[in-house]
Amino acid sequence: MKKLAVLLMVLFAANIFAQEYVVEKLSGKVLVQKGTNENWETVYPGEKLNGDALVLTDKDAYVQLNKKGTHFLISANSALGLNHIKKISTNDLLLALAMEEIRNVPKLKSKGESKSTAVYGSEVSGKNTEVVPENDLGIKKLNGAKILAENGYKKSGVIVAKETYRKYPVTKKQIKDRIYFADILYGLGLYQEAAAEYADIEQQPMSASERKIVDKKIEEVNLKLAK
Repeated sequence: MKKLAVLLMVLFAANIFAQEYVVEKLSGKVLVQKGTNENWETVYPGEKLNGDALVLTDKDAYVQLNKKGTHFLISANSALGLNHIKKISTNDLLLALAMEEIRNVPKLKSKGESKSTAVYGSEVSGKNTEVVPENDLGIKKLNGAKILAENGYKKSGVIVAKETYRKYPVTKKQIKDRIYFADILYGLGLYQEAAAEYADIEQQPMSASERKIVDKKIEEVNLKLAK
């Protein structure tokens, strides 16, 4: 059993490092967290990044990556783990969504346990710098999920979005973005999953125009489920 676990770890690590991206060009402030290192490092043209990297762009920045001749652009005000740039099956998407539901089950807090107000990355290239506030990172990761979807990785984008809602609750109030990802589920024919997402969106505060849109989406998906 131990040998099998070690083998799986080796295969996983090999897969991550096989996903090597070359920084083709960039503009503005682009940072990266590599592996389990929580410090942010500046990204430079020509640098090689593995699949375990989390890339973050400032509000006026972008970076273009190249993986074996395939180009991928991470636009401004985004954060994206490079391991998510991949095609996945519908079954893998459903499994990931089920796991997210399990993780969303509230946990009982131990007596005396305090809530963390984490920030991410206190250094850039070894020097003290501004940290990335948790809420800002959540919005950037949601933007990263949209970049995935817009570049043909819709299922991976949904997974990243759902993970982001859980880890950064403030992003659950981004109604337009949430409708966008729920619509992807609907477009994939995953009507039950889309219905659950629209129902959750409905519980969030929103404008009258947004509520009208959500109500219409719920009506449409319920008609699909009734057939």
